[in-house]
Amino acid sequence: MKTQIIKIENTELEKVVKESGLAIQEGEEIKQSYQPFLIQLAEIQGQSNKINFETPTKIDEEIAGRLRKDTVKIRTGAAELKEQRKRGYLLRGNLEQAAYNLIAASCKLTEETFYNVEKAREIAEKKRKEELKAERIERLSPYDIDPQFYDLANMPDEVFENLLQGAKTALDNKIAAEKKAEEDRLAKIEADRIENERIRKENEKLQAERKERERLSEIERKKQADILKAQQEKADKDRKELEEKNRKERELADQKVAKLKAENEAKLTAERKERERLVNELKVKQDAENKAKQDEQNRLIAEEKERKLAEKAPDRDKLRLWLNEIKFIPMPVFKTEESQQIASDITAKFAAFKKWAIVQIDNI
Repeated sequence: MKTQIIKIENTELEKVVKESGLAIQEGEEIKQSYQPFLIQLAEIQGQSNKINFETPTKIDEEIAGRLRKDTVKIRTGAAELKEQRKRGYLLRGNLEQAAYNLIAASCKLTEETFYNVEKAREIAEKKRKEELKAERIERLSPYDIDPQFYDLANMPDEVFENLLQGAKTALDNKIAAEKKAEEDRLAKIEADRIENERIRKENEKLQAERKERERLSEIERKKQADILKAQQEKADKDRKELEEKNRKERELADQKVAKLKAENEAKLTAERKERERLVNELKVKQDAENKAKQDEQNRLIAEEKERKLAEKAPDRDKLRLWLNEIKFIPMPVFKTEESQQIASDITAKFAAFKKWAIVQIDNI
């Protein structure tokens, strides 16, 4: 709680005006406008000397209340004066800004007119280059070229036409290569289909021949079984007749029957082995003939393919084909790390050589 009044001296207002930086006349005008409020405040502060601030009585309270209300009037009056003066300053500032804006806008229009005349050729040249750049970008758009890597606005016509022609040639070559690759792929598919059909038919033929051989073998087996059965029946009949004719000669007859049976079995075995040998020889011969025919047919097909490729392929394709025929056998396992390392180095250099060779062929 404040127990005394802090008085403001007139010199303090003068100090504020002096430090404001305004012209003396304007500062003095402002000081004179607010000077009456300071005088009134000084009078109220003088009357406050009658108040006992330490132990105020009822009279002191009444005086303090009256002086406070008078002080409020001084403050609010000063505030009204401040707002009036600020409105005046604001209107004057708006007028000055409007006047400046009018002059500045007129100057900018005039400056722009002079600038357009001053830079007419430069502006026209810049516009021409921008239009030329846009036109060239549009002409290059169908091709795989990034225009940001070229100074299209300043590029001579001859250089640009060479660039455009090179892009067209590259695109044509790419399309031709893709078309050739697709044709080769379709041709290979058709060749594979024909070859697979031939193999399928050949397999069906071989399977039919095998079934026929099995059928004939089964007929022969049954035939031999029937012969053996007939022989066995005849032997049994003879044996019974011999038993009935002479029981005393049973042992001799049994021996003769056993001998005859053994001879027949030996004969049948020999005949069976001979048939098997003949069948095997025939099969081996047929397999050899079929393989020879197949090998010869495959050789003729391969030679025909190579001949056709050699007739149609350019030198670059011939070189690629020849390069692909150069093979490097798989690396064996060595006992020492040194040998293994040398073999690895040789393999790497061989691979690098093939890459170098491919680049040389592509540059033809």
